[in-house]
Amino acid sequence: MNLESVCLLGLLRSPEQLESSLKLLADPVREEADKIVESLKPLPKDGQVQRWAKLREKEWAELEQVARERVGVTLGGVAPTFRMWLASWLVDQHG
Repeated sequence: MNLESVCLLGLLRSPEQLESSLKLLADPVREEADKIVESLKPLPKDGQVQRWAKLREKEWAELEQVARERVGVTLGGVAPTFRMWLASWLVDQHG
């Protein structure tokens, strides 16, 4: 789980629920998340969106690499309807 992505998504989609949602995390993780949120709050919305998009691109590139190495296929070469399933399966199988 990319904690920064979770915090950004919470700030963008449900800022009023983010604090209560973060309380569900274990103490050390929640403390880290609180620090991340405080560092992200001053960013304008478009800055938060851009940062989240960059994190998603990075995560997708990492999944692409895992797919190539472990399954011998590129996610871009898989039919669009199966890409997310394959990516999810790879995460389940290989972390």
